[in-house]
Amino acid sequence: MRIVVIGGSGNAGSAIVRALARRGADVAPMSRSGKAIAGAPGVQADIVSGEGLDAALEGADVIVDSSNSRSPIDPKPFTIGARNVVAAAERAGVQRAVLLSILGVEVSRLSYHRRKHEQELTYLGSALEVSVVRAAQFHEWSVDQFEAGSALGAIPVVLGGRMQPVAVSEVAQLCADEALDPSGKRFVEIAGPQVRLSRDLAKAWQAATGARGLIVNGPFPPSMLDYLRSGANFTEQHKGRIGFEEWLSRRR
Repeated sequence: MRIVVIGGSGNAGSAIVRALARRGADVAPMSRSGKAIAGAPGVQADIVSGEGLDAALEGADVIVDSSNSRSPIDPKPFTIGARNVVAAAERAGVQRAVLLSILGVEVSRLSYHRRKHEQELTYLGSALEVSVVRAAQFHEWSVDQFEAGSALGAIPVVLGGRMQPVAVSEVAQLCADEALDPSGKRFVEIAGPQVRLSRDLAKAWQAATGARGLIVNGPFPPSMLDYLRSGANFTEQHKGRIGFEEWLSRRR
């Protein structure tokens, strides 16, 4: 069984490739660069232009789509890109698809989330057998915000925001499970072991790194505030074991 991981050179995609390679799967990371990952030869294609897609998916039985946008305001990978991938997969005779998505995109008002939900609907409306893996925010999401703010002397948090952050490696394992031995569910959810306040995560990050800066309520858009206060980003279905502090300690 040949598995092509779309966005295979990215943070989540490369973790999925590694998870599949460890299980002995015939896996190919697909990206614009065609970079090899974990010893798996890469294939080169552009999902937005469609260039190289047919060749990249030739002989594939399963695709795992972990593609992302280089900019949060660029919807094309989730709109045009998703339509191109689905069409190419159907032409190639691909049987199944696993799509990595985000918890709560179906109710969120964030533009990025609305486009992710559109991507979900494109896959679910196709002839492919589809599993959508909806994940909570990765641990990296908060740390990226903290690091950027700390460089300016202020560590931004989401006022009243709560998350159930999860390790990318554990999300990758679930995506690999669905690719190799599908559960048959249209939606599979995963989050971390604990629900945490954004402010508590910032304090834990400061304690672990020694970073300086005043913890402040960040200038996040109302749609982001609503989403991270709503609980739509929580789940009890699959819970990872790697908490935020443990993840930070492994990162050193």
